[in-house]
Amino acid sequence: MTVQDIPDSDAVRKQMQSAQDVAMTALGLKPGTVEVWEDGYRAADSEADTFEWWYFDMQFDDGSTLVVTYSNKPHTDPSGPLVPTMLVIRQQPDGTSVRLDPTYAPDEFSASAERCDVRLGANTVTGDLTTYDLHVEVDGIVADVTITRGAPSWRPGAGVTYFDAAQTHYLAWVVPVPYGTVTATITENGETKTLQGSAYHDHNWGNRLMDSFLDHWYWGRAHVGDYTLVYVRMTTKGLFGLGQINIPTFYLAKGDTLITDDLLPLRLETSGDEPGPGHQTYPTRLAWTWESERGRIAFTATSPKLIEALDMHTPRHGIAALLHANDHPMYYDFNADLDLDIRLDDLTDHVTGRTLYEKMMFR
Repeated sequence: MTVQDIPDSDAVRKQMQSAQDVAMTALGLKPGTVEVWEDGYRAADSEADTFEWWYFDMQFDDGSTLVVTYSNKPHTDPSGPLVPTMLVIRQQPDGTSVRLDPTYAPDEFSASAERCDVRLGANTVTGDLTTYDLHVEVDGIVADVTITRGAPSWRPGAGVTYFDAAQTHYLAWVVPVPYGTVTATITENGETKTLQGSAYHDHNWGNRLMDSFLDHWYWGRAHVGDYTLVYVRMTTKGLFGLGQINIPTFYLAKGDTLITDDLLPLRLETSGDEPGPGHQTYPTRLAWTWESERGRIAFTATSPKLIEALDMHTPRHGIAALLHANDHPMYYDFNADLDLDIRLDDLTDHVTGRTLYEKMMFR
């Protein structure tokens, strides 16, 4: 099956803008502005068929990391009952890590539709786009975290991608903290540390099994020099009889100023595939380019270090088991070198640093 990029043409831009305008009106959104309620419980009125999670990741100055996700249910079963779940991944400077994913009774979960205010048992997170306070208490790890936003909150258009002509099947996204500073007090193994570093927070929800319409995606984020990047390319399994489609998303800010979130010029070329866990492969070079009448932005991720590899296989039954017998869905998470080159009509710069990115494969 052929894979094609969305053309960057006036006709496509007009069509996409019209669709985004309709979606923003339907969802009560303001163009170019993220409001506090958008980080609230978006599935409050449709939780019977909607999964939702609030994701936070932190990189500390001592070389350790902490990932925390609060979920109402697994994304593999959006129509299932509430199964509130935490995901906590704590990696030490030497690379050793602990992954914890406790579940909770439905009555131990609560979330506000007015703002980010989520509780799973003893675990909580509250925030107002500017500042977030997290309390984590799972299996020997206790953490109190404060995140302060350092780059503009962002939503790509209406923040929703529809995967059917009737626009009933969707995946939605908002990024309240593309980059922030973090202070954390973490107690583990009888020792308490106070750490500082950088952080990222996004919020996702949807109402359809993602492997029913997506083949794979690349998602990444970085803060290098004064610049914050968020970059995505989702590749569908085939939409509207058009074959597979690459759907890009892009955010670049300098300090608290948005440089661009125009997605259509973004392209990705991968090379240097290596075998990975679970019968999958991953590229060792991701070359992203963005070109428009404003100029060119290029950033390249190289020398990836595999941080996490998760087998995403879920049991299937009946005909579905036969149709997906050869699938090996895997999630890979990487830390890599990043080279960012900006050649715009009003900005020229070149910086290097590190990026976190992932490859999620559904087949």
